[in-house]
Amino acid sequence: MDETDSAAGLRKVALFAEVLDTDHMEALVAKARHVLFPAGATLMTSGDFGVAMYVILSGAVDVRLSTESGESRDVATLSAGDIVGEMSLLTGARRNATVVAVGDVAALEITKVALEEILVQTPALIDRFGKELTTRQAELDRIAAEPATPPDIAAQIRRFFHNAFTG
Repeated sequence: MDETDSAAGLRKVALFAEVLDTDHMEALVAKARHVLFPAGATLMTSGDFGVAMYVILSGAVDVRLSTESGESRDVATLSAGDIVGEMSLLTGARRNATVVAVGDVAALEITKVALEEILVQTPALIDRFGKELTTRQAELDRIAAEPATPPDIAAQIRRFFHNAFTG
């Protein structure tokens, strides 16, 4: 896949497509990296710190959540156009799920550094991420049967990317 394919994949993600114009989309793709994961590969492990999020370009991944009893349950299968790992990457929190490639997966890897300039130029993206992540966290809490007061995720993102806005 080339940059054109990666940009097309990124445009499939409503979270980016509804907020970023073409120039910002191309800038993000230019700073991102195309990666391939073979079937069975672990993209991320619960408890780790997030260094990247992934836009799934092709293939599918299973999202596995550990319950209080220590069991691991598949809670979602994500495919082309979905993103994974954004909660940890954007807030600095540890990963709360393990993600495994179902088959071969092509993804666009987006790091904190790749996002910083875009977030500074497009602050509306923080609020969009905050709303989306709040919804996802509520769903994970429901699945794990751990209801909690929803955090202000947009504020967490702003704190985590603070240096980008002040430096």
